[in-house]
Amino acid sequence: MTEIISIPADREGNKLFIKHFSKMNGRMFCEYKSTYNDMPFQKTELFFADNNKNVVISGEDGTVLWRIPYKLLNDKL
Repeated sequence: MTEIISIPADREGNKLFIKHFSKMNGRMFCEYKSTYNDMPFQKTELFFADNNKNVVISGEDGTVLWRIPYKLLNDKL
């Protein structure tokens, strides 16, 4: 069974779902989706930010889409 982490995205009940954490060649990856749209899980790379206190998921242009406290994912990565 795949473990999925659910993170509150706003105060209206939307959520960010993250699963399938992996590390490869020193890089971190996961699959994510949100309740804001009806898209399937997408694989993406996670990047450290804020002096390694957070990890971010960014868009293709580098815009930060999601900022997640690293302590929520620490035991998964």
